[in-house]
Amino acid sequence: MKKLFADEIYDILEYQDGFILVYRRSEVQDRIVVSYKSVQLDNGTVVQRTRSDYNYIKFGEVDPTDGMLPSEAITCSSAKLDNGSLFVVTKNGNAKILDSNGDLEWQGTIKYKECGPASIAHNGHTLWASFPERNALIRFNLHTMREELRIGGSNDSSFSGPKGLWINEAENLLVVCNSKANNILEVNMKTYTVHERAAFDEPVHKYLRIGKKELVVLDSGLYLL
Repeated sequence: MKKLFADEIYDILEYQDGFILVYRRSEVQDRIVVSYKSVQLDNGTVVQRTRSDYNYIKFGEVDPTDGMLPSEAITCSSAKLDNGSLFVVTKNGNAKILDSNGDLEWQGTIKYKECGPASIAHNGHTLWASFPERNALIRFNLHTMREELRIGGSNDSSFSGPKGLWINEAENLLVVCNSKANNILEVNMKTYTVHERAAFDEPVHKYLRIGKKELVVLDSGLYLL
């Protein structure tokens, strides 16, 4: 692996031929100060970005952050749906769907045993969500907003603190950052079998593939696999 950044990373998103990330810059009077940066993987160009840049890349033309704390805009999970709508859910499970004009289509909660999700991933008419406190993945039906499938959640679960999710559509795989087990798992979305993809010496929080390049966020920073 090659370390790209040693800073504490709070979020990373695909952006053009690279990524934009939110990282810890400093701490002032017990308050964390964050910065935004984009990186082009082909030539290594690094550009400082603004919070507005980050919000636009994460949410698009629709800005769902009205009423959110600045930290919630970073920690919330979002997914752009096939019809152009935007699904957003905060860490406490408060969720909403906004259409392309920013109008509210649906509002409710996405929870499992009183816990909100760490990450979501959209696949067709379904939405996958990870629940690290409950060691579970749940698939919700976007038409009914009801749970239709759960994997894990028991004492013998394959998951231990599942967080970041990423979908490999070509191979029909759901990639799961299994943070407490220090590994990445792949879930076959047809057979629901689970296999280990990679293992590390520390917790893994996020995974992103850009072209053929794979990125992971560990406790110690951002790495290129």
